[in-house]
Amino acid sequence: MKLSPKQLLMIAGGVFIVLLVGVLIFLNIRPSPKGQSATLTMWGTDGSMVWDSMIQAYQKLKPSVKVNYVTVGLENYNSLVLEALAAGQGPDVFYISNRELPKFWNIISPAPSTQFSLVQLKQYFPDVVRQDFSLNDQVYALPLYIDTLALIYNRSLLNQAGVSLPPLTWNEFLTDVPKLRSLNPSGQIFRAAAAIGGSKNSIDTASDILSLLMMQNGTQMTSSDHSVATFASPSQGDPGGTAFNFYLQFANAASPYYTWNDDEPPALDSFSGDKAVMIFNYHSALAQIKNKSPFLNFDVAKMPQPAGASYRIDYARYTGLSVSRQSRAPSAAWDFVMYLTTNTDNAKTYLASVNEPPALLSMIQEEMNDPEYSVFATQALTAQSWYEYNPDKISDVLSQAILSVLTGEASAAKALSQAQDQVSQIMRGL
Repeated sequence: MKLSPKQLLMIAGGVFIVLLVGVLIFLNIRPSPKGQSATLTMWGTDGSMVWDSMIQAYQKLKPSVKVNYVTVGLENYNSLVLEALAAGQGPDVFYISNRELPKFWNIISPAPSTQFSLVQLKQYFPDVVRQDFSLNDQVYALPLYIDTLALIYNRSLLNQAGVSLPPLTWNEFLTDVPKLRSLNPSGQIFRAAAAIGGSKNSIDTASDILSLLMMQNGTQMTSSDHSVATFASPSQGDPGGTAFNFYLQFANAASPYYTWNDDEPPALDSFSGDKAVMIFNYHSALAQIKNKSPFLNFDVAKMPQPAGASYRIDYARYTGLSVSRQSRAPSAAWDFVMYLTTNTDNAKTYLASVNEPPALLSMIQEEMNDPEYSVFATQALTAQSWYEYNPDKISDVLSQAILSVLTGEASAAKALSQAQDQVSQIMRGL
């Protein structure tokens, strides 16, 4: 059969289309031997030597990905990150505090659920990480470590006072205070039983201790939609006020439990110089104490809890890794973050460099009997947090509330109510 030129043209066109479709399908399903090419920039406060070996190992595993690490000063880290992102020149991967998600979530690209889901977050990390680093069932950061507030005590001074064990409850703490403090004949503090009751002028963890006491006392710190602060709300029965007064009594010279005032040297210095028997601080403070007083006989115990409490509440402070919304390779960036934080070998390498407690559940289990990390590892499992829109500003507000009572400028009720109003304004971005 003889075909016309028109028919031949139609057949040729059909063959071309079939071949073209076949080529496109082949190109689409053919795996790339090198993967997607990407260049990532990571900003952190640790020295580059902390990350060099892990970055090199990752680039060997993923040769198509190049990672550049930049060390940024801790003091101005957040402002530098925000300024760089505002200028469109920010990092792909950056550090974020566990209390900063409310401030940063809109500039973070959450992990695709196909890469790292909320279910996986629960499998790898303690519950506090879900509270801090997830929002609307999406994961916004993964932790590098988890530090918790603990009781640090001078073992020698406890022994001399006939106190065999550090207090497990706040009732026991009240009992121990008169035994451990030393006052001179005029009633002035010679040695404090504990650094508690003051503002951040003398106690760097003052707002954290106060927040923990409120949470342990059942205070709802914010409204359910996180629109306003509620820790001074009378509708709760005033558990926040009760906790506030409990805290303040230790700096009240008229109280039988008076043991501290804001004129004392900083808590860490007082403890290191045998002028305070107990302080409440994080694992990160241990190295400072050892540096200040290498021969001090001190130890660490769990934070006291309310007597008869049915469950523990502890308080966490830690850092995680996030991915910028501006990243041109968010999938690659999250793959890198997962490699650093969920790989046990990498986690061990990092923790050995920075001397911090673990975040991975598998490693927490391993550290349960470690003399240095057991308290912090155990408390990571019972740590909680509250929705702090701007933790630095809120810390200042709570500290000012403490100070205004200590100086007689306001009653405890008025100071806490004013602090609630100020925190609500911060949460509304005012």
